[in-house]
Amino acid sequence: MRPQNTDMLSFDQLYAEYKDRFILIASSYLRDKTSAEDLVTDCYMHYWENRKEICASTKNIPAYILGMVRYKCIDALREKQQHLQTYQQLYQIHLRNIRENLAALEECDLAKVLFREDVEKIFRRRLAEMPELSAQIFMANRFEDQTYQEIAQRYNIPVRRVTREIQQCLKLLREDLGDYLPLVVILFPHIFNK
Repeated sequence: MRPQNTDMLSFDQLYAEYKDRFILIASSYLRDKTSAEDLVTDCYMHYWENRKEICASTKNIPAYILGMVRYKCIDALREKQQHLQTYQQLYQIHLRNIRENLAALEECDLAKVLFREDVEKIFRRRLAEMPELSAQIFMANRFEDQTYQEIAQRYNIPVRRVTREIQQCLKLLREDLGDYLPLVVILFPHIFNK
């Protein structure tokens, strides 16, 4: 028999006898059978490619390959640990950004910020154009929370007139606010929902 064939025969025996054990050991640490199989195959490949040097310096070849399996498992676990630490750092950064954005959104209603000034201009302009008594009646009801009866007593007018004045003011505001009306009803419910 040629030395090459002898090497191949002893390698086949070594592979057949220890491969499953080495895979079992590696998968117990890696918790992934496919990765363990790849790792053990790499160890056998390394042995085969360097068998002359390894055989010259080592008598117990299975122990040598097991040592390689052990070190490759350590390397794989360190790499996995580094990957998970990096992932965790990214996760923490994303989580912090989400919390900051959430807090900012909860503190600040964007629609109010964006449209409040426009709505207030329309509202002030309409109130300035109304007769003074109509504007005062509307303000007393919507912003001072006075009842129709209280307003009637305050201005010495009938309750029916208070009702009419407020209805007229609401009608004019609805016309002026147009496209903003759905937003105003949501953002400033005290104006239209009484």
